[in-house]
Amino acid sequence: MHLWPTTDQPDAEKQSHSIWDHHDNESSSYLNHSNDNVSSNDDTIKTMYKYTVPALLTFCIISLAINVRILITIYWIRRPLSPTLHISLSLAGADAYTSLILAIGLVVNSLLPVGLGIRFQNECFALFLETQRLGGVIVTVAHLLALACNHYLGILRPLHYLSIMTHRNTTTCIVLLWILPISYFVVYFSTVDGQGFQSQNCTAIDFMLHLKFRAVFSALFFAPLVLMFVIYMHIFSIVRRHQVNRLRLSQMNHGSRHRGSSGSTSQQLTRSVKAIHTTLFILGSYIVGWMPAVLSYLLFCEDCLFHFNTFNKFVMFFIYTIVNLLVIFKTLINPIIYAARMHEIKMAIPRMRATLCRCCYLFLADGSESNERSLNRLSQYYASSNNLMRCNTTIYRMQSSQPTASNGNGNTQVHELLQRKSTHGRHHRRRTDDYSTDL
Repeated sequence: MHLWPTTDQPDAEKQSHSIWDHHDNESSSYLNHSNDNVSSNDDTIKTMYKYTVPALLTFCIISLAINVRILITIYWIRRPLSPTLHISLSLAGADAYTSLILAIGLVVNSLLPVGLGIRFQNECFALFLETQRLGGVIVTVAHLLALACNHYLGILRPLHYLSIMTHRNTTTCIVLLWILPISYFVVYFSTVDGQGFQSQNCTAIDFMLHLKFRAVFSALFFAPLVLMFVIYMHIFSIVRRHQVNRLRLSQMNHGSRHRGSSGSTSQQLTRSVKAIHTTLFILGSYIVGWMPAVLSYLLFCEDCLFHFNTFNKFVMFFIYTIVNLLVIFKTLINPIIYAARMHEIKMAIPRMRATLCRCCYLFLADGSESNERSLNRLSQYYASSNNLMRCNTTIYRMQSSQPTASNGNGNTQVHELLQRKSTHGRHHRRRTDDYSTDL
């Protein structure tokens, strides 16, 4: 990642936009006034780049593919999308974007100029990549803050939640979460006098190497995290108080009608708490992944606590390689959290696989009878998955309300009928699973 401070003082005449490392500039500076030992060290650094950067690129490609897979499931998720799911999918898109920009930056700023010795005369594209990388970090943090506010509104104002978090308002919020952070850094890099995009070939980037700019970026990262911590502390305080009140009410017998209303409220609260836990898992991965990178970015600069050449180059290379791995692993872990914790995505993944397999059979089938039977079985599997989900949803809704004495027999019969239908759907799904395994 090219977001991190340099290991040595950059060359003043030709500065690189790679903030992860500036060994390309340092090498030329050292070779002009150093001995053979330093030259050998620079050759070793270049060799390390040739082997390390391709490995990081491989992880970036894997992360990009996994996050795109999560995004594609949106076509198999039942509408309408909840605001939480809508923002979470946009967050997965931010992870995919981060992986893509990281991979391009590793090639443009590290592998080509340092590992292979290929330099570019015009650095404007590399500077533009830097704005996208810095903006991408704030985009992810802004999404997490939006999820925190979304949960806070759902817990604090449950009756007004749907009227506030409409599809239009949610979409507008997501668009702003993407546009504002990236636009801010593009404008910032364009308004520095004589530097950034105003300099010739975009080679003057002294402002990026000083504490003022790095403090602004770090503030944009840490301020939302502190605000999220306060929000979630208040949320869990509200949830804890509600649980105590619910326990007190459960000990009192106010009739079946009251118990049904209390049970429905309790189930709604349980779903909200589960969504909050999922967001906290994602937030934890961001803290572990981004915190070392942002701290190193804040601590190492021209006038920061540590100078670029405070430590040995090999030590700094190792540190920044670990920092990059943490950032990449963060983008790898989040899709696993989505697939394991979010029910809608968990249900959409097998339907997506069934549809893709069906398309493959349509493309590869030669019209034989066996292929036709296999295709029909696959279609039945896809249909049974949808029917089973609808049936289970109906049973879940019926269980949330207790039948009264006047219509208890009718509701009980319908309830038993739906249970038999659900059981039949499970047996049918097992049979079709066997067929799909044979396919």
